[in-house]
Amino acid sequence: MANKKITELTELTSAASDDVLAIVDVSGTAETKKITVANLTAGGDDHFIFYGGGYISTTSEMAVAFGMSTTDSNVFNYITTVLIPIDCRVVNVITQSQNDGGSTDISVYKPTSFNQLVSSATALGTVNQAAHNASTVYTSTFDTSTYNFAAGDRMGITVYSASNLLGLSLTVLLKKI
Repeated sequence: MANKKITELTELTSAASDDVLAIVDVSGTAETKKITVANLTAGGDDHFIFYGGGYISTTSEMAVAFGMSTTDSNVFNYITTVLIPIDCRVVNVITQSQNDGGSTDISVYKPTSFNQLVSSATALGTVNQAAHNASTVYTSTFDTSTYNFAAGDRMGITVYSASNLLGLSLTVLLKKI
């Protein structure tokens, strides 16, 4: 190894957390040191988001589209669910509406299939916003293991409001687990 350039070494196509890399520490005298993959990636941002929104023109519980939609939906389908890419947990659902909605429930679901009716699915949990006023940003916190998802699960969010919210924007903050 001492007589080889790094570019001449055999390529490793995936790294374990305890694998070691060479790194040059320039925070004093430039010195080559070692670092594990775990330490190199520690402290990185472990959160990610999904955006959604749509038109909520009814006081029934409706699935919110990920992407944008101009129709209500009482079905979890390819527009109203997202496929979870990694093991993660729902931390917050942040909403803002065009109209006053009054008392508004935000619910998190784990639909078992496409085209599953909202009414036939069971919510993992619900957070109530006592008054959902137009243009005000609301944060609903769900950050417990109840809201854990595995890679490959589907996630759906519903809104059930006392009044028609009309335009609704939604951001779901998730964190890796």
